[in-house]
Amino acid sequence: FFPTMLLFSFVFPREIQKFREHRIIVPIIFLPHIIHTILVLTFSSPEAVRSLIDLDLLVERFGVVIQPVTLLLGFVLSVLSLVYRFHINFFALVNLLYIIVAIAFMVWGYGKLESPRQKKQVGLVLWGIRASVGLYAIAFLFPILKIIQTSQLVSHLLTSAALLIGAGSIAWAIIRYQFLDIRLIIRRGLIFSFASALLIGFYLLIYSQGKRLAPPILGENVPVLEIIFIILALLFFQPILGGIERIIEKCFMKDRLDYRNVIQNLSRDILTTLDTESLRIKITNTLKEAFSIDDVELLYADRKGHFILHRGQKTVVFHSTEKWLRELHTAGGPIRFDELDSRLNGDQSLGSLRILHPFLLIPFNYREKMMGALILGEKVTRSKFTTEDMTILNVLSHQAAIALENAQLYEDTLEKQRIEEELGVAREIQKNLLPSSYPSTAEYELTGYNLPSKEVGGDYFDFIDLDGKKLGIAIGDIAGKGIPAALLMSNLQAALRISAIRAASTEDVVRQINYHITKTTTPEKFATFFYGVFDVNRHTLQYTNAGHNYPILCQDEKLTMLREGGVIIGLMENAAYKTEKIRLSPGDALILYTDGITEALNPNEEEFGEHRLLQTVGRVTHLSAQTILDHILECVIDFTHGYLQSDDITLAVLKVK
Repeated sequence: FFPTMLLFSFVFPREIQKFREHRIIVPIIFLPHIIHTILVLTFSSPEAVRSLIDLDLLVERFGVVIQPVTLLLGFVLSVLSLVYRFHINFFALVNLLYIIVAIAFMVWGYGKLESPRQKKQVGLVLWGIRASVGLYAIAFLFPILKIIQTSQLVSHLLTSAALLIGAGSIAWAIIRYQFLDIRLIIRRGLIFSFASALLIGFYLLIYSQGKRLAPPILGENVPVLEIIFIILALLFFQPILGGIERIIEKCFMKDRLDYRNVIQNLSRDILTTLDTESLRIKITNTLKEAFSIDDVELLYADRKGHFILHRGQKTVVFHSTEKWLRELHTAGGPIRFDELDSRLNGDQSLGSLRILHPFLLIPFNYREKMMGALILGEKVTRSKFTTEDMTILNVLSHQAAIALENAQLYEDTLEKQRIEEELGVAREIQKNLLPSSYPSTAEYELTGYNLPSKEVGGDYFDFIDLDGKKLGIAIGDIAGKGIPAALLMSNLQAALRISAIRAASTEDVVRQINYHITKTTTPEKFATFFYGVFDVNRHTLQYTNAGHNYPILCQDEKLTMLREGGVIIGLMENAAYKTEKIRLSPGDALILYTDGITEALNPNEEEFGEHRLLQTVGRVTHLSAQTILDHILECVIDFTHGYLQSDDITLAVLKVK
């Protein structure tokens, strides 16, 4: 009994992995009791040990010569007799140690359980086992160890109580909590049949007593009495039987009903859960609770097509190309791990899955796509999954697939919304980097316009006041679109603001910006750039053009393209640049633009072009800066006819008064 209980504690309520790996433990545990049994069967008492050799007979046959040997043998037999007596009296200590270790392992396993339902089942059994073993120890072990003294009657009573409590707790767990997965139909049939028999017996008892008492009162022949009893049976038997059935369901089958309700509630809940992690936790915890499963893991596909599994603090990633995932998808329904293993002939791809100790795998297939899978361990009771279990899990898998699809769509929507919000913030930041107001004095008028093709753009223009005597004018076009271009644009703006203040010439400014951009970005990040300095008092313009679209200088209806400068910035660290200086007169206008103007497309995919821009500018050079800008934009818009543009549009105009 005691070695068996210790072995039982190795697998109940949770199997110890070392026990499975080292089966040699079994004979080792039984060895002390095997030796004990052999000793008890061989020697009925300590006197039987001493009677192994007849020492008197030896002395009688061999005389005084053998006497020293007989004395030594007598001493040895006496020692063996004492050892045997000690062993018999105190072997109970070994049994007591076995009990303590067994209960310790059971309590440890109980503490490892996560499911409240399993804890309720196992807790009752543990209580019964501990109580029964405690009573047995009081009845037999403690008296042997001289801890207490009990009469034979008390020992028998305590033993009977131990048997009743131990067996009763296990039986109650089987009936009440479905421990060991006893089939519902057996339990219900037995209990319901017993209740029906009691009801029928009670009815027959009333009927027989009624027939016995009625004749003296109503006369000998009272057929009406039989009719009354038949009517009563028809009226009350079925309702009473139904009531008994409901009581039985309430008292004994509650967990089974809860089990179905839990799964039904889960089916409803998962379809309204739009967070993947919450969905995973809800499904795994509910299935552990409802099916009393050792471990449940949920595998779900991410946006890249990989399958993610969260196990404690670790995240395991399975690539969609793994054979076992393709085989699971093809299976289309629940499949045992050993069957999957045999299909793949022990393929290496199962190695990372095998460490989860899977028993049953259920794919989540939706619209010919596998959204994820359930990986179920064995039941705590090591019983099989029933047909009802498989049906429910299969239905649940379809709903879980839809729920995962909904969760991913919802997360995609949130991600898109988050990106849009971040782009909105980026757009606002970029807008603040561009001039918010345009200076206008008695000597000059400035204006500008920027329209990014996306939420944020790579075009840049700026007006920088240099001590009130000079005005820096810059325009640039960053390679690329969107966030990367916007980041480089902010980098360019910062470099310009620093260089413009301390550099002596536009050539130095562009050189410093080029060096900074080259050092802080990769070669594919570059920009075209134009920077000019307008001397307000002297009416001169010093400029350097680093590969940008040539600004148009309008002087007395003469249009000049400002080309002097060098290569685009960001390509070569030590690129050389040149400066040109020109004089401006009242009425002159400088138009700066990016290729979003000249490369604007109409529905026929024709470009607005540089020639058309020069024609447009030539018609309005005598007008104000704002009017020139508005007219150019109006002509571009009319030309495109609302055709969606792929490039940013930026325009700046300086008008000398």
